[in-house]
Parts: sequence; structure tokens; C-alpha cells
Amino acid sequence: MLFLAVPSPVLALDVPPLRGRIVDLANLLPADVTASLSAELAEHERKTGNQIAVLTLPSLEGESLEEFSHRVAATWKLGRKGTDNGVLLLVVPGERRIRIEVGYGLEGVLTDAKSSQIIRREIVPRFKTGAFAEGITVGLKAVMGTIEGTYTLPDNARGPSAQNGSWEILFIAVVIGAFVGGSLLSGKLTGVGSVISGLLSFIIALPTGWKWALVAALLGMVAALIVSMFSAGGGPSGRRRGGWDYPGWGGGLGSGGGWSSSDSFSGGGGDFGGGGASGRW
Repeated sequence: MLFLAVPSPVLALDVPPLRGRIVDLANLLPADVTASLSAELAEHERKTGNQIAVLTLPSLEGESLEEFSHRVAATWKLGRKGTDNGVLLLVVPGERRIRIEVGYGLEGVLTDAKSSQIIRREIVPRFKTGAFAEGITVGLKAVMGTIEGTYTLPDNARGPSAQNGSWEILFIAVVIGAFVGGSLLSGKLTGVGSVISGLLSFIIALPTGWKWALVAALLGMVAALIVSMFSAGGGPSGRRRGGWDYPGWGGGLGSGGGWSSSDSFSGGGGDFGGGGASGRW
């Protein structure tokens, strides 16, 4: 009776061994697709140094998708130590769940928003029709393309925001102008008012694609100014590997080194902090 009264411990799902760049335990990929994708991932690693791996699992057996994904990525240690440039694509058909787990070093380029777009725009529509091999293939190509700077959303996925880009640019330019103008009035940036005004006028006259690039550059300058102000005045601290150390994901949930694999592929000691995105179909 005492034994039955004691709650039984919750057993965590075991992390499978890293046997290659693609560990297809749910049998979603034909052998030729697995071989082709493994070769592409190997070439991507050769060119960029980034390590991308895929894990398909029949079920999570009640475990949290995000926690298990992080534990797998941290246990496999995808990416290089100190660079933390690893990515894990986890697919669980039993729960219709997907997650892209991103290492610290790639969170700036493969952002949560871009990871979510890849899942929603590229992977989910194909999974809904049962085309798992195609969804995984297109998803991986989008991940690699995003990291390499060659991926763009399909035309039918851009939505009305692309048509209203001029108004968005104008709004952003006004916000930046207000910020810079306030600084000018306070005497912090004396002498650059005419330069900023001319630059904003030039941006508004450009095509939409170039506008975004220049506005991004301006935002970077503004961010640098804010950071310099904080640094000078003893501002917020607590940064970790180039990003803010958000509560809840400090440190790793998993441990251990990379597993040896049949194609000599193993993790390089990379670390993960919970970046990425999840989805379902």
C-alpha cells in the first residue's frame, strides 16, 4: 500500500544516439533521400562550418517538444565549441509537431521569426498532404539558405505587407527621424542633422528592397548608440554569448559529448539556449 501511495517518477524520454546527420527513427525518408540530404548537409558544413542534423521520432511519449528538442541538441552538441553554430530539425509525426532548434551562434541569422516562417510556409503545407520527405527536404534547404543568405519566402507567402512596404518604410523613417531629432535638439549629435535628413529622403525614394537594407543599417546605428549610452552609464548587464540571458533557458538541459556515428559525424561541442520555433500540422 505504501508503494502504491508513492507517486511513480516520470521517466524522461531517452536521447537517441547520433548515428549521422539524419536520424530517421519514424521512417519518414526513403534511403535515397536520406543519402542526398546527408550529402547536402555535409557540403553545407564544409562551406560554412555549421552543423545541421535531423531527428524524426514516432512519439514524444508525453514529454514537452521544446524540452526534448533542447535536450537532444545539447546532448548531441551540434556546432563547434565556442561558435555554437548548430541546428536541429525535430519531426514527431505521432503528435504532428515540428521544431527547429537553433544554437547560440546562429540565433542572429536564423531567428525565431524566420524559423517559424520556414515551418509555417515550407514544411507544414507539405506535411498536411503527407509529403514528409518533400517537407523535410524543402525545410532543410530553407534553413541552409537562410544561414547562407540565399533564401527568400515564396511570392505567395509574402502577404499584403510586401505591397504596403512603402508605408512601413515611411513609418520607420519617421520614428528614426524623431529619435535622431530629439538627440539633435539635446545637443548630443550636433553637426549631423543635414546628413540624417538627406539620408532619410534618399531612403524613401529607393525601391522597397533597398529601403529595408538601408533602414536596417540605420536601426543598427541607433542600436549601437543606445548600447554605447548604457555602457557609459553602467547600464543593464547579463549578456551571454551575444544575446540577453533570458530566464528559463539559462544553461543547458542536457549534457554529455557527441555520439560517434556511422559516417564519422559527431557534434563539435556547440551549445543551445532555446532559440528556434515550434509548429504543428
